Amino acid sequence: MTKRALLLISDTGGGHRSAANAIAAALDEISTPNTFEHRIEDVAAHCAFPLTQLGLGYSMALRYAPPVYGALYYATNGRRRYRALVRFCEPLYRERLRDLFIGYQPDVIVSIHPLLNHAALRARDDAGMHQVPIVTVITDLGKVHESWLVADADAVVVPAREVYARALSRGVPSAHLHLLGHPISPKFDDVTGSKADLRDALMLPQVAFVVMLMAGGEGGGKLLSTALALARARLPVELVVVCGRNEPLEQKLRELAGTLPTPMHVLGFTNKIPEYFRAVDLLVTKAGPGTLAEANAAQLPVVVYDYVPGQERGNVNFVRDNGLGLIALRSAASVVSAVRTLIRAPERLATIRHNQEIVAPRHSSRRIAALIAQITQTSKVPTAAAV
Repeated sequence: MTKRALLLISDTGGGHRSAANAIAAALDEISTPNTFEHRIEDVAAHCAFPLTQLGLGYSMALRYAPPVYGALYYATNGRRRYRALVRFCEPLYRERLRDLFIGYQPDVIVSIHPLLNHAALRARDDAGMHQVPIVTVITDLGKVHESWLVADADAVVVPAREVYARALSRGVPSAHLHLLGHPISPKFDDVTGSKADLRDALMLPQVAFVVMLMAGGEGGGKLLSTALALARARLPVELVVVCGRNEPLEQKLRELAGTLPTPMHVLGFTNKIPEYFRAVDLLVTKAGPGTLAEANAAQLPVVVYDYVPGQERGNVNFVRDNGLGLIALRSAASVVSAVRTLIRAPERLATIRHNQEIVAPRHSSRRIAALIAQITQTSKVPTAAAV
């Protein structure tokens, strides 16, 4: 028998779609007792204006006015304030989301975006589909936004103990809380071969200390200034800079690479991140929760140099509090200093890798898919194990 899973996202940044893709890939591996078909829906496509512009508005706010976005994040991060926002937005989505549910007839609804948890519950009621379980998969770390914490969801998947504690404090029943980790691609669990073999395949040097730089799939923000600062610092490293879909940045760095004193490998968008994370020695990144979860799974120490105001502040604290790397937010010079510190302290790198092994639940997407499969097989949500 084939079961249907409806995965709800909004393309505000690439992380929610990446998490949905990871869960979908794990569902594709399940063949007994049921197989799965799945549908990933950007809910903005089913809303009225201005919610149809949610993704564009998010991108524009982060590009041109990050403090304004941060202020909005904190302004809505309260139980009453967020409920007022939900009531205001309901007329923009409620009927269309109901029609989506009725048209697709899912066996389970999975919300992978904080704005959609309340929306899914109301639309399910409107559709008269009370028997269809709703699963929330939280993809932020630390002290997450109020919108994630919906006590009425049938199951809430949390990525870390800090989020588990936060959810309990906001009234989510422990029986609904499943500590399964952040959903990352199953490929991160399946990388084989030694570090030396991976470096050969990726054309990286065997003996150099290799530092990788990223800024999410769009490759923006402070990536250029940070890469140039590291390349000009004459550290004993080789650099791998991932520009994502930012083709102008990729072209600019390729033109500059030959003039810089530090060897630099410039990449565009690549599907080999799981292999790179096992092959390099250090990751310099913004505080995207998906990237941090992937680094933890690969036991790759991090230096965090940027974050989205409000939304990713908890991720910064998560790295600091759990000893998963260094925080260098002040300037490109502080990033250089942090990298230099870790190069000179192999014992500290070993400690970070040990901490990452403790923090990161393994096989997260497959465990989430297994929970979804169990729910659809029995039509009941299992009681979560105590943490």
